[in-house]
Amino acid sequence: MNQEKMGKFIAELRTECGYTQKEIGNMLGITDNSVSKWERGINAPDISILTTLSEIFHVTVQELLNGERNFKKKEIDKTHHQKVLEVKNLSKSFGKRKILKNITFDIYEGDIVGLIGPNGAGKTTLIKTILSLYHMDSGSVKIGGYDIKKELEKALSQTGSIIENPDMYQNISGRKNLKITSLINDIKDKDYIEKIIRFVKLEDRIDDKVKKYSLGMKQRLGLANALIKRPKLLILDEPTNGLDPAGIKELREILKKINHEENMSILISSHILSEVENICDRILIIDEGKINSDFGIEEVKYKNISLEDEFFSKIKKEKE
Repeated sequence: MNQEKMGKFIAELRTECGYTQKEIGNMLGITDNSVSKWERGINAPDISILTTLSEIFHVTVQELLNGERNFKKKEIDKTHHQKVLEVKNLSKSFGKRKILKNITFDIYEGDIVGLIGPNGAGKTTLIKTILSLYHMDSGSVKIGGYDIKKELEKALSQTGSIIENPDMYQNISGRKNLKITSLINDIKDKDYIEKIIRFVKLEDRIDDKVKKYSLGMKQRLGLANALIKRPKLLILDEPTNGLDPAGIKELREILKKINHEENMSILISSHILSEVENICDRILIIDEGKINSDFGIEEVKYKNISLEDEFFSKIKKEKE
């Protein structure tokens, strides 16, 4: 952490927002002299104050620590060309029960976003509504710039997904399953399909019938199937369900490799917080149908706590 660089950045943000040192001090319950010392690089704010400053200045804690904005993300915000998923004021009810309440968030190119929340918080309903498996009551969803209400086919062509367990034909081979998907989507690049098979480490078993696959192999085949369309966004709902530790580790490594090599955005819903912490760079907490928090995993690491600790802290704070 470069205190001087951070201090200059805080001074720039304060000026940009039109606040005096005294006004910032009053917001934080400290003296303006303390703010002055930060801006001169003499002292640095502790993590609780950094968190509040991030909310005041609309930047992340990590940006404050780095002493500069994430310019890539700011550029994306301005142009709207690299938003892979845009969800705005999304609401969904079943009968009189409102499940999703004005959900708004974006996912950018290359993001790995973890969607976490208590049971019944609305995770699966949100994912199924994004994919148009459920009709929304109000709001909008754009995938790759295409509105699912107006251009559903084009929007869905931008995404691959596994909802709960992959649904594959059991009595034919893994290769034939992938061939069916490629024919449906008019994918003729055989070399690419072979690359995917190698990518998910199924080259030795791809010609076996799926019913002979282990659960981990079925999950990897489902992932290959989701990647056939070369999606910009991969959506996975509880992808580690039923997997043993080796299978979970293998899936994690494959997803990281996909993200790194293809710059593919990934949205993962999971109740295994340790896995979310290991793979994701951004976290969305959903609770009672609303987005409770949206933060970078680096903020959790800086606090030297686990994602589980942060999760329960955020949920508890919302209830108070």
